[in-house]
Amino acid sequence: MFTGVDISSTREYVSKHDPDKDNPTIFHIGVMDPVLRAEIDDESSLYEMSSSNPDEKANVRLNWNKRQIKAIKFGLKGLDNFIDPQSGKPLKLSFDTVRYAGKMRESVSDRIIAMFPNQLRQELAEVILEESKLSEDETKN
Repeated sequence: MFTGVDISSTREYVSKHDPDKDNPTIFHIGVMDPVLRAEIDDESSLYEMSSSNPDEKANVRLNWNKRQIKAIKFGLKGLDNFIDPQSGKPLKLSFDTVRYAGKMRESVSDRIIAMFPNQLRQELAEVILEESKLSEDETKN
């Protein structure tokens, strides 16, 4: 028997690269609903075959950076112990309300995502995109 995915749930995540092991930054990771996830995946990839010449190679385009940013925008739900480089003080996570994937959604602002180094953006996006998969324990229930 399956157990459903709770799209309102969040979990805490600490980066494996966090330099402060005693007081790390804590990211609150949410689950993306399937419509949102599909929009992000479809928007960031393209696969085309030529109808006039089926022997031609397919045209494939993957926009991984765009996918990572969208995943963080909609999958990051909270943040503790992250220092704003301009003020030197803990950052207060702010959200914009945007229309995306058919409805109004809360989205992390571009200003905040720009503060994350590339390695952290990659890591967070991977964690967020994996979050909607069922764990082994969940599939057993």
